[in-house]
Amino acid sequence: MNSSSFLLRIFLISAAFSSFAYWELSRTAIASILPTAGSEALAKGSDTIEKTPSEESTALSSVWSESQISNSMEESSNRNESYLSFGRTVAQSLPPAQESEDEPEAAIAPLVSPTNVEDLPGSASPSTFATEAQALSAPATGVDATAPQAPAVVAQTSEDEDEADEESDDIEFVGDTIRLTVTGTRTPVRIDELPATVTVFELEDIEFYQFQNLRDLLRYEPGVSVRDNPQFGLQDVNIRGLEGNRILFQLDGIRLPERFEFGPFNLGRGDFVDFATLQAVEVLRGPASTLYGSDALGGVVSYRSLEPRDLLGEDDDFAADVSTTFLSETGGFDNVGRLAFRQDDEEGVLVISRRDGREPDSFADSEFVDSLDSEGTTFYGNFVGHLSPVSRVSFIAEDFSRFTRRNEAAGNLTLNLTEEEDILIDRSRLSLTYEYDDPDSPSFLNYARGQIFYQDAGTREILRETRASGAGAFTGQPVFRETENEFIADSFGGDVQLRSDFTTGSANHRLTYGVDVSSTFNTRPRDRTQTNLITGESTNVIPPDVFPVKDFPDGDTLRVGAYIQDEIEIGQFDIIAGLRFDYYDLQTDPDEDFSRNGAESVDLDASALSPRLAVLYQASPAISLYGQYARGFRAPLYSEINSGFTNLTGRFFKYETLSNPDLEPETSNSFEVGVRGNFPQFDFGVTGFYNTYDNFIETFVEAGERCLVPADPCPRGGRAGTQVVTQFQTQNVAEARIWGIELSGEYRFSPDPHGFSILGSFAFAQGDNQTEDEPLETIDPITGVLGLRYRAPDDRWRAEFLSTFVGEARVADDSDRFTPDAYVLFDLIGSYNPIPDLGLSLGIYNLFNEEYYVYSDVRNQPEDAPDIQRFSQPGTNVRLGVSYRF
Repeated sequence: MNSSSFLLRIFLISAAFSSFAYWELSRTAIASILPTAGSEALAKGSDTIEKTPSEESTALSSVWSESQISNSMEESSNRNESYLSFGRTVAQSLPPAQESEDEPEAAIAPLVSPTNVEDLPGSASPSTFATEAQALSAPATGVDATAPQAPAVVAQTSEDEDEADEESDDIEFVGDTIRLTVTGTRTPVRIDELPATVTVFELEDIEFYQFQNLRDLLRYEPGVSVRDNPQFGLQDVNIRGLEGNRILFQLDGIRLPERFEFGPFNLGRGDFVDFATLQAVEVLRGPASTLYGSDALGGVVSYRSLEPRDLLGEDDDFAADVSTTFLSETGGFDNVGRLAFRQDDEEGVLVISRRDGREPDSFADSEFVDSLDSEGTTFYGNFVGHLSPVSRVSFIAEDFSRFTRRNEAAGNLTLNLTEEEDILIDRSRLSLTYEYDDPDSPSFLNYARGQIFYQDAGTREILRETRASGAGAFTGQPVFRETENEFIADSFGGDVQLRSDFTTGSANHRLTYGVDVSSTFNTRPRDRTQTNLITGESTNVIPPDVFPVKDFPDGDTLRVGAYIQDEIEIGQFDIIAGLRFDYYDLQTDPDEDFSRNGAESVDLDASALSPRLAVLYQASPAISLYGQYARGFRAPLYSEINSGFTNLTGRFFKYETLSNPDLEPETSNSFEVGVRGNFPQFDFGVTGFYNTYDNFIETFVEAGERCLVPADPCPRGGRAGTQVVTQFQTQNVAEARIWGIELSGEYRFSPDPHGFSILGSFAFAQGDNQTEDEPLETIDPITGVLGLRYRAPDDRWRAEFLSTFVGEARVADDSDRFTPDAYVLFDLIGSYNPIPDLGLSLGIYNLFNEEYYVYSDVRNQPEDAPDIQRFSQPGTNVRLGVSYRF
């Protein structure tokens, strides 16, 4: 029996045992809850909350005031009354030993009163939406909206309350947090009250799991993956089978550069953000064009920047921490220093981050392992001034850079004798934001946010090659060739978001509306020189090009979007209706470097309407059902519309690429339904989705041919070689369909957030290219995660044992690509605080040293590739972190 089969059996046996235990314990818990309405069920309507660091971390993401929470509780009387009624029944059924001296209604009131949620991150939901604050415990990584977390607070007797008061100064209930998403609706909403699927990773998660990049972040998220390239690094995120520029990346509402690929040059999007500067990361699954416009066809990855109050306590004027993490897989260190300060109405946070490393470990022979050295530095500052109790202004300055030097291994060389490559990725931004939040405003406006920004981002590649034979005049002679490729994406813009809270009849409304405007300048120049190693002569004429050259014209892209969304609460129903209008305008500026070979540029303007309708029904205090329809779209990029590369040097094959003025936006129709259960000791989520896509854009489809000489038929051989030029063009060619199901849940052995719990998640998706009648190659294999978690009663240490199963991908029957085998991985992660200000963390990954491949990394590799092991993932590896807070 091979190791993969052995580990798979272990995983399946563990899953079966855990499922049985989960069912038995859940059945027992339900049986005890429903007939007796035991004290644990009070937690659904109860909100005794302890302030935690992760609540601090989401503070400014919600920007709601404490008075809004009070208004929220008072004005949502219909919903609260149902919970009070439920609470009375529970309280009256308590055994005498646990009864309070108060009347049932008095016993419940302190738990649902606004005074108990005064430490909710940021502030509360608007007065039109009651947030029945309940403590949620976090799943393995972040909190997934498909699996709302169960209340972790139970009814207490007077004696219990006295004990809790005595211990409150010593115990910090990190697991008891209410997590909010601001990506799902552009307003802070509890993730278990959102009719969509959003996973929130907060500061606590980033620190505990030692996340360094996107692949780390999404390691335990079935249905979401990250593609990596050994040469160019992290590429993009795949969400439910869509990836690349069909997923929107944004940082504080600012778009990050698009992914770019042309020939051997490849620019990903996974290395533009330093996790040391983040407060939280949100991943929204499914179309979000109604709120964010183009590119949010398959989902959104939303980064939220670190705020001063994420480090500062309520009464602190100064806070600082330092941390270092060692990664055995790269032999590198990640060192971070953060400082926060507060002076009267002003506060700020500064971050300095330094990272270094070498090539990751793999199972490849040394002849196929490229030598790699990388280093990165980030400087970040966020300064906040409070203008009044209801308004503030913030200014962020950030500079991010990553440098990598790679030397090609001997086994990977083809045309070259030697190859060395330098890649520099840099991004800087300046942003100024004004926020106003007054839930008691006498005017129609309760909230306003305005932002202006400038972002300078780019990638520069310098490739140095030694060849036995040059091109053009140096054919047959050894040459040294240096190539410089650049991709620049500079953008500036702004946005205004407004919110009004009001009531019409029995319906409460939260109306969100606004405008986004941005302009992006893109240029992609290439330059190359070739030096004869015998004569020392250099030239920039290297067939088929005369350098410098541009394969795409410079372009300015204007994006304008206007949106409106109404969140309506009527009894047990929450309804979200939204509509967005987007206008997209591309203006090209061709110069001599682009037009030299006769290429023509194309301008484009397009517009789209993107509606959304979602409904959530609270069937009971513990069960909710939801469904939604959303339409998405993606406008073509400047590099897809325009292209002008020509190569006529080949004797048997000549080709050129053409611009396409008729390229249309991609569109999607998405349907999603789900059910969530949220009980005192366990919770679960089940989601099903069905998406259809039209006008899929495929790059460089064969579009025809032309003849270099006036002849019919055109000569295709002979001593002169072919005179046929094959033409390629980006076109709308495909219709696609993707459907799937996602499950997640957690069982806690006690209503208290501490102690043991079993957690699991699962994702299955199937997609087809309906035009070609074959499987979509971007669909990830079936994936499941099963884990055991323990949190010590005093929160000084916690540990998790996690197993991940990944199946074999579904591919076309005649595929000649490498398809990796299924595999099972086991990881052990823990943290320990010997003293309150000192933190130690340890992660041991791939415990049994399994050789495995990530499908998205290798799906384009030939099945018989001799160097396939260079794509293998690290064997057993360790991460060790130390942090200290001053």
